[in-house]
Amino acid sequence: MPWFQKLCRHTGLALHGLMHPDGKHTEELKRTVEEEQVSDTVTLRRTTIEEVEIKPCQGGSKD
Repeated sequence: MPWFQKLCRHTGLALHGLMHPDGKHTEELKRTVEEEQVSDTVTLRRTTIEEVEIKPCQGGSKD
């Protein structure tokens, strides 16, 4: 593999390692925002986020 392709690949792997250091993957499924105007100066806001977290297997298999 030429040097520039190796450089690009290793840079991508390093960035991936920084963004996903422990190997788990989190995906947001649903986000719900509820707002209620209490007065002219006060707004109550509740944000609910539903996520799925996928962790790597502890065993040696890659299933």
